[in-house]
Amino acid sequence: MIDLSRNIKKNTNKNDEIVEEYTIDLVKRNTKNSTNKTASAPITLKKSIVDLTKKAKAEIDKQGLGTTKSQVVLVLDISKSMNRLFKSGVMQELIERILGLAINFDDDGCIDLMLFGTRAYQLPNVSVDDLDCYVEREILANYSIIEATRYATALEMIKNKYQGNSAEPVFVIFITDGNNSDKKESTDLITNLSKESIFFQFIGIGKESFPYLMKLDDLPNRYLDNAGFAHINDIASIDDSALYSRLLNEYPDWIKSASEKGMI
Repeated sequence: MIDLSRNIKKNTNKNDEIVEEYTIDLVKRNTKNSTNKTASAPITLKKSIVDLTKKAKAEIDKQGLGTTKSQVVLVLDISKSMNRLFKSGVMQELIERILGLAINFDDDGCIDLMLFGTRAYQLPNVSVDDLDCYVEREILANYSIIEATRYATALEMIKNKYQGNSAEPVFVIFITDGNNSDKKESTDLITNLSKESIFFQFIGIGKESFPYLMKLDDLPNRYLDNAGFAHINDIASIDDSALYSRLLNEYPDWIKSASEKGMI
């Protein structure tokens, strides 16, 4: 029997309701899929995830995206300079913060997670029930954080997976701490994908200047401006609400334009 004693109690606050509705749905799906009908494990949401979900919803509503559904894709740089951020827990915390966004945006409350460097790698989806120690278990145990910085590897993977997507729009959060060595390939892919229901929010972290990413808004020959850029010097210290604001800053304009063109 599922123990709901530690789950969130419903009240009149809409932020609490969305978390509870997701929790109950998660319980139902796990109960349905369980092969052991007599002893299913309790499902609880950590208080930190509840708080993050509330903060994300507040920013989503502020941006006028309260009814928008999106598949959230998180792309993480595994170049050598990112090693410390993975091993220190900063990337684990970032994944938890992005999950707060995904729970609001996506009916299944999951992040589609990819890594990129010299090559790109598809990882298992991230959800509430497998969030703990995700970086240690799925990334550090299986990948070396020592690769080059080639954006196009991940862009190609996203193209192959989501091109022609006729369901909900895809919101890609692309995290990197360095400039890419494959500018032409990256530009060609971003241009090619401008007719797809995919929006890329690039986040540059650290002290790099990111001249290529800063020029994304001026890329020519695109059907729609499908990429935004924000520079966050210290991803670990920016507060949650400010992070969500930076992530969502350009997404509402893309949603509006894509809707007007009949893309979504």
